[in-house]
Amino acid sequence: MPKISFRILNIYDSNHYLGRRFLTIFKLLFLTMPDSDKTPRIAIIGAGFSGLMTAYHLIKGATSPLSIHLINEKDTFGRGPAYSTKSLKHLLNVPAAKMSAINDDPNHFLDWAHTQPAYQAMNKDILGKAFLPRKIYGQYFNSLWEEALKTKRANTKVNIIYDSAVDIDKSQDGYTVKLKTQPAIHADYVILATGNETPANPPIKDAAFYSSKKYIKNPWLTDVTAHIKQNEDILIIGNGLTTVDLVISIMATGYSGHIHTLSPSGWAVLPHRHNHLEYKDFINELQEPYTLADINIKFMKHAHALHKLGISVEPIADSLRPHTHKIWKALRHEDKETFLRDMRTIWGKIRHRIAPQLYDYVSRLQLKGSLIVHKAKLISISEDDRGAAVTYLSKTTGKEEKLNVGLVVNSTGPHIDITKSEDPLLLALVAKGLIQPDKLRIGMDVTDQWNLIDKDGKAHPTLYTLGGNLRGLLWETTAVPELKVQSAQLARQILSNVQ
Repeated sequence: MPKISFRILNIYDSNHYLGRRFLTIFKLLFLTMPDSDKTPRIAIIGAGFSGLMTAYHLIKGATSPLSIHLINEKDTFGRGPAYSTKSLKHLLNVPAAKMSAINDDPNHFLDWAHTQPAYQAMNKDILGKAFLPRKIYGQYFNSLWEEALKTKRANTKVNIIYDSAVDIDKSQDGYTVKLKTQPAIHADYVILATGNETPANPPIKDAAFYSSKKYIKNPWLTDVTAHIKQNEDILIIGNGLTTVDLVISIMATGYSGHIHTLSPSGWAVLPHRHNHLEYKDFINELQEPYTLADINIKFMKHAHALHKLGISVEPIADSLRPHTHKIWKALRHEDKETFLRDMRTIWGKIRHRIAPQLYDYVSRLQLKGSLIVHKAKLISISEDDRGAAVTYLSKTTGKEEKLNVGLVVNSTGPHIDITKSEDPLLLALVAKGLIQPDKLRIGMDVTDQWNLIDKDGKAHPTLYTLGGNLRGLLWETTAVPELKVQSAQLARQILSNVQ
């Protein structure tokens, strides 16, 4: 019985007529109320790494009744696009020893991998330095979820909903999450773990081509290999990590044509090298207050010092990772804008690297002429009898050049301005002012505790987000080292409020 009930009941003498009538009514209204109505309800929208690991920590940490609704389309439930691949040739971009999903247990993934039949006989230290298949990591991820469900307390309810959230209504009683095909659900807390957006169409003279069957906008949602012809050339717009995945998948079909890639910066992928050398001199020299100019000066100083030894700049960039959030928050808004405009591409190239064996593979394809990289600006694409006619401005020759391909694939990376989202949920929330973009328009506006902020600048005390939606606040927020910390921290924060 709620504490207030005793105060109310004590007002009345139980022998008094009015007192007896009040007691009868009170019992009917409150004492017969099922316990489930008092159970905190948490809706998590998205069951990729961030969403599933938040649910995992909620389940493991719950000490009193809890109801969790986990909403995600069935095809990517529990793995997200990155770990849903069926190919063993798609590798993690980080060695196994650094891929634990549990922050308090750094060797969790490595220990699990070492129990798997394919890796049991391997030296564990060597295994920890290996870049394992993402498919294997997806299996690890699923094993974590299965273990959480098996060990959850009886009073913790988990409702898995295979559907898409399309809107959220807020009321004094909490939130109503509207679904695409199923009845709406009600929740006291809502977490937006929506993951990456679809890529935006690159700007061209006539956007009519983007309705063509010769164009694939989102390679994460469409099987590109089902649309290729073995003897037709292909154009991939973009030269990042997704492009490497696409090249591997396409070549695995026995493809005999030419894969063309195009971006203004040319081939934007580097391998892991220098055997994960740790370099702390640069970060030790940085002092508050941080400015972009000072960081650049010191970065170049240390880059020149390492260059003399034949070492590239990646160890310098890696040394920043544990401090990125603190530095990013401290920078002036103008410095952040300058970084995003002038330095973002090169930073991404240095920070997000691939396994050495994958780099060797795509390099060999370039030497053979199977993979042709164009450092160029895209001008136009139009459909013709042969497929697609592409015009671009080559940064190598300085001239406009043409290319004919049978298929064009957009691999430019996720769109990050939520006001231009193609997700019906985010568009609905922006339209009603429940959420708004951050000042840099690279994520959502949030508090330091990741509460979402509405169009009037008010924070929602029980509406949260995490992952890539926190780019404006944290910048580095899309990889396992950050996401595993965020999911655990957010779960603890919510549990402290409800238990």
